[in-house]
Amino acid sequence: MKSRLQFRGHPIHAMAVGFPIGLYSAALVCDVLYLLLRDAFWFRAAYWALVFGVVTHLGAAATGFPDFLAIIRERTAAARHPALSHFIFGVGLLVIQGLNLAVRNGGDLPASGTVALPVIVNVLGATLTGVQGWYGGELVYRHFVGIDLPEPAPQGRHHKDKRHH
Repeated sequence: MKSRLQFRGHPIHAMAVGFPIGLYSAALVCDVLYLLLRDAFWFRAAYWALVFGVVTHLGAAATGFPDFLAIIRERTAAARHPALSHFIFGVGLLVIQGLNLAVRNGGDLPASGTVALPVIVNVLGATLTGVQGWYGGELVYRHFVGIDLPEPAPQGRHHKDKRHH
């Protein structure tokens, strides 16, 4: 199924998802660095990676939604299940990362000094990112969503090339 939103033949959703995935991953790496180094810079860096991750996540969702609607309307139940799962996990991930931002005190370390809740929420977000990506991969690699497959060559009864005899 050819993607509904493209730029010069390339699906925009496939290009857009790299930003939130990379930013959410960077936020988790920053949290790990904070835990190892106890430098507040890394906690703030995680916060800003999450801010931009949520913004780009909204853009990726907007570019994938037309394909989701097309799958629900036009495809079999076998394709609709991973599409619906990808959508639900995507919305759940957006909620979790929004919560992740809410518990981060605007990027400043909490007054209590403990960052357990933000780090736990970030690990949960990383897990959901992986699950959502799995379903996205199912759509692309098993159901060929976003892929413009070539039309099969016409088959004639006597389609032999006589030049090679």
